[in-house]
Amino acid sequence: MTNRRTLKFSIFAAGILALALPAVASAQWDNRGYGRYDERGLRDSVNRLDRVSKDFERDMDRALDHSRVNGSNREDRINDQVHQFRNAVRDLKSRVGNGRDLNRSSDEARRVLQEADQLDRSVRRGFDGRTSSEWSQIQQELRYISNAYGFRYNGDYGRDDDYRRNDDRRRNDRNRNNNDWWRRIPFPQ
Repeated sequence: MTNRRTLKFSIFAAGILALALPAVASAQWDNRGYGRYDERGLRDSVNRLDRVSKDFERDMDRALDHSRVNGSNREDRINDQVHQFRNAVRDLKSRVGNGRDLNRSSDEARRVLQEADQLDRSVRRGFDGRTSSEWSQIQQELRYISNAYGFRYNGDYGRDDDYRRNDDRRRNDRNRNNNDWWRRIPFPQ
């Protein structure tokens, strides 16, 4: 009698273990050390950022030519900042590849965020509706990218430490996401 009970319990335990292993493995795979992100989503976000930053560079130059800063040193500085930002985005796009290895492109992501912060001071108000709209789209992509890399970025004037990885936040996310691993076990309904 006890052998049957032990056998039934062993089979039940093995079944539970078989169901739990994929869920535990999945939870470990989702936390690769950075903020939660999707490789395809990161790649798509960088591609959108590349497209919008190209349009932004062209439209900002046009808007500056029709503004009161046309021909001034300020126009030259803004155009230079926009060009530096565009170059940083190109570098990030070429380094991000398929989006799987964030260490490979983290320096480029940090540079994009720094260039954007410097540029934000100049174009925050925008020069026309089109550049304001494009800058808003750029900000949205930058927030996604900063979350994927685990950098702090909120589109405001930044400090140097805003671009360091926020290890405490990642550690807390990892702990919060793994606490309820058992809730993700797919039980038959």
